[in-house]
Amino acid sequence: MNRGLFVVTDADETEAQLLDEAATVSSCSEAPLVVLRLILPEDLESVEDVELTSDIDRQSHEDPVDRQFEEETEAFVRETLDDAGVDSEIAVRAEPEGDRAGAILDVAEEYDCDHVFLVGQRRSPTGKALFGDLTQEIILNFDGTITLSME
Repeated sequence: MNRGLFVVTDADETEAQLLDEAATVSSCSEAPLVVLRLILPEDLESVEDVELTSDIDRQSHEDPVDRQFEEETEAFVRETLDDAGVDSEIAVRAEPEGDRAGAILDVAEEYDCDHVFLVGQRRSPTGKALFGDLTQEIILNFDGTITLSME
């Protein structure tokens, strides 16, 4: 593995277990890990107003809401990995349910990742018809190794 992409949607126990496995693979191959935090656009609306604390923050091109999700994800990664010694980088993307697979594939390409770690969700046939199947789309369209854990 040259670089792995770990996808976080809920930062739950299942994702923590898979992140631990991703860290093992990453450290064995001495490859960095990109941690992609996928959020829904409505998650952005639910965040309380973020108060900018300085002129530098106001002038920054960085979105304070993105920064908040990035900090939360970084805390999840630190808590899960402890001292695994894995180089990691955080990326945050807000995408509607139906566009998440495209976002994962775009980030994998952007960061030149050759391995994706993903927790899939079991869906009914109706759910797959309405929202598509993220896991299936990644499997069919990603040109690399995929490690999948199902909830």
